[in-house]
Amino acid sequence: MIRPVTTILLGVLAAGTAQATESFDPSQAEARETERWARLELLEDADEHLIQERFIPLVEHHDPEIKAAFKSGSPSSRFVLLHYAKGWEEAHKKSPETPPVILVHGAGMSSNHCFASHPIEQPYEGLAARLVRAGRPAFAVTFSHVHGDNYLQAEQLANAIARVRHVTGAKQVDLVAHSKGGMSARIYLSSAGPKWTTSFRKDVRRYLMLGTPNGGIDVSFAYPNLNYWILEHKSPAPLSWTGGYYYGKWIDWADQNLFGPKSPFPGQAQMVARFDRRYGRTTAAGQLDVETTYEGGRGKVSKGPGIDQAIKDGGKCIAELAKKPIHKSVELAVLAGTGDWIMGLIGERRAPSDGLLLVRSAFDLDPLTKAGAPLIRRSLRRFNHLQLVYDPRANDWVAETLAQE
Repeated sequence: MIRPVTTILLGVLAAGTAQATESFDPSQAEARETERWARLELLEDADEHLIQERFIPLVEHHDPEIKAAFKSGSPSSRFVLLHYAKGWEEAHKKSPETPPVILVHGAGMSSNHCFASHPIEQPYEGLAARLVRAGRPAFAVTFSHVHGDNYLQAEQLANAIARVRHVTGAKQVDLVAHSKGGMSARIYLSSAGPKWTTSFRKDVRRYLMLGTPNGGIDVSFAYPNLNYWILEHKSPAPLSWTGGYYYGKWIDWADQNLFGPKSPFPGQAQMVARFDRRYGRTTAAGQLDVETTYEGGRGKVSKGPGIDQAIKDGGKCIAELAKKPIHKSVELAVLAGTGDWIMGLIGERRAPSDGLLLVRSAFDLDPLTKAGAPLIRRSLRRFNHLQLVYDPRANDWVAETLAQE
């Protein structure tokens, strides 16, 4: 089942070959052009389960470098990009026993947006550069679909881990995942995927979570006006409405919602969970169709199937993952935020949150640790959801936690 591509040998084949999936050979990768990294590779896995997911123009890759590397703005899930941080090789030579770090981005992003030496639209150095300065060889992935199925992305991540191990000769790596990226990491580390997917190979030493939705998320159902914010800003994010009045005209949003098998946001539906039974619904002035948005139906300005339908369409993923703890050998750390001002709006405020994700969700760790995985650090800082991956102080937290004995 191997589909041959250009073989790249970085002078380290003698270090040994990491076990990989049946359909992925970690000794093979296709080098691509890059300005933000030392190296960029296209990895391909020809397994028939790695399908072509559905895209709409809004969620295609538009960054020229990423689009060119994938050879498409809407690549198949057979593909994943592996980024090599500038200075990774020198860091590895100085400390060859130190586990390499793989960074995993969240929804709507690529690693060029949050981890590169000079991230897109950010004044700060990226996390990869920060880690290299700390002496850690750093890598990052960019998934084929920015809102893709988390089980498919778990397989892409497993392949990236195998490639990094092959290149460096390392027995284990460390993972750092932001937001939705934590879903793919968790699925792999808990062997929670379907039978065809790769079970955890004990090749991860430590897993750091930055605002990951361990208990799920319901913000777009709890705060209906977020739908209008998404539309106004042309944000590559899903709607919890399937239709509504927009500038006085009723419009059906058949493509941009997270419902049904043809949604271009399958990974978003997999993250949905109810928090209304603990925190209620928003009482903020001006929020429209609060009840019908959450429970389903037609309100004054909108219609939608409601949160339970989204959970069903996502395969009740959060509840299913709660049955699958992370392997006991993996050390865990979590950073959550309490900055509820995000993207120019006041976000989730029913309880402490980072503007999008409730702290309770980020700290819903019992399902992850019930097999014995140790929690080595649990921190709460005044960051919003995006600052958790951009802010230099958050990046310092990551570097400190990775260095912790």
